[in-house]
Amino acid sequence: MPFRPRSVVAHGALTGEYARWEADARAGRQPAPAIWKGLQTAILRLKLDGQWGEVIPPRHIPAHFRSRYGVENLYCVDLASFHRLFYTILDRDVILLDIVDHATYDEWFPGSRR
Repeated sequence: MPFRPRSVVAHGALTGEYARWEADARAGRQPAPAIWKGLQTAILRLKLDGQWGEVIPPRHIPAHFRSRYGVENLYCVDLASFHRLFYTILDRDVILLDIVDHATYDEWFPGSRR
């Protein structure tokens, strides 16, 4: 049986970026429309199964997430244009943490072949 979270919310640090993606998508600035659509689809799927994303093993969680958010668990979802959404589960809530591009992902996960 899938884990149904109580809520799916953006972390306070992501809300400004989230609003920027939405504004850029509405304005048609590429690649925002595709990323925004993928993000909305991901949120709907996460509401049905909070563990839908790819699990990042604890030993591979980048320092960025440990120091900035203090996370113990981390999940990743692929979005359009080689962007990725990272989230964590806290209690019964899914917390969206970051949307990053391919270059940032490669910095955090050097040598990974995805």
